[in-house]
Amino acid sequence: MNAATLEGRALLDQVAHELEGPRVDEAMDHLVHGLRSLRQKVPSLDWEAFCRTECVTHPVRFKVHQDPLTERAFFKPRGYPGDAVLIDLFYGADGVQSYVDRATELGQRIYRYTSTATAARALRRRKEILTTFIDRVSDSTEPASIMTLGCGHLREAELSAAVQHRRLGRFLAVDRDPDSLRVVREKFGPLGVETAESTVNELIEIAPKLGAFDLVYAAGPYDHLNRWVATRLTEALFSTTRPGGLLLVTNFVHGIRDVGYLEAFMDWHLNYRNAADMFSLASTLPEEEVADRRTFAEESGGIVFLAVRRR
Repeated sequence: MNAATLEGRALLDQVAHELEGPRVDEAMDHLVHGLRSLRQKVPSLDWEAFCRTECVTHPVRFKVHQDPLTERAFFKPRGYPGDAVLIDLFYGADGVQSYVDRATELGQRIYRYTSTATAARALRRRKEILTTFIDRVSDSTEPASIMTLGCGHLREAELSAAVQHRRLGRFLAVDRDPDSLRVVREKFGPLGVETAESTVNELIEIAPKLGAFDLVYAAGPYDHLNRWVATRLTEALFSTTRPGGLLLVTNFVHGIRDVGYLEAFMDWHLNYRNAADMFSLASTLPEEEVADRRTFAEESGGIVFLAVRRR
């Protein structure tokens, strides 16, 4: 038995005991901090083996999986990580309250923790920032045309004055999941939002056929893409921007506080990127067509944005 297994098992044993008591938040803090620390100091293969063997069989899993957010992330009922319902659970959206209501008392207490932890706060702030860009483009360009890839349930449209007051010329929401697109059509179709079903690889091939847009953004797909595909996707999305248009993409950063918990108990393994990594994704774009490129992070530092303006 290696050192990672010994230390990790001791952590899980202690947290399983702590979750029996009243201080659930403190127990979850202990688990989240302990897993992150363990991940940082052991070889990656030892960490992966620990997640696959110790975490999935330990009694603490059956406690944290009473949380609907952790459980859904782990079991992936739609067959892929990070589906729209999971993101809604991170947001605390009204549409997922039934999942929370069905959870045990312990599950609801853990959900109050996971839905306000670093990853959840970063995701909610990302949604707010995207809303700001949608409305800003609408205010500066009339009529503005927008496309988003990996739209999920398009929750940023709920906050957007431009969408709600139908001030956009066109809004195309693209996703791989027909169930997510059905929700978007039902909720935002009456406001003029169009939908299209496409995977990342398909979009790379068909991007020129989708039209030209003043704002193109992708808020989720990059977390799941290797560098080669992410670079190709950046090229494809940039090709759909009009002169003066903006491409905006996002990614979780390295070393977020929740990373060990996300991997160990949500089985949610992301491709993390820092600002330099994101900047490099635009390195193959034609220089003569790029007016400006920059990166910035939302306030918690959990998610980094790449913004590229077409000349």
